[in-house]
Amino acid sequence: MNDLTTKKDVTRALNQLTSVIVGGKHARETDNLKSEPNERIDKCYQLVLEEQKDAFSNPAKINQILRKMDSLRSLLVLAKLANEIDDWG
Repeated sequence: MNDLTTKKDVTRALNQLTSVIVGGKHARETDNLKSEPNERIDKCYQLVLEEQKDAFSNPAKINQILRKMDSLRSLLVLAKLANEIDDWG
């Protein structure tokens, strides 16, 4: 684990975390955006917003969706930071 982190490593990690956060259905729907994690996270956020429309009568589902949205916002911050790094070793 002493190797330098590469952009490929970061992209893989962002994709993995995105998939875990949003679940299999949305992960498969955005599979075509794997090479662009920022766009994938944005698209997943939009898909989760669509979920929210159907969840108003279910408080547990609303809480789950809010956690997904918060996690995706945090992940997007990290993805943006990764894009700002010029030297990947």
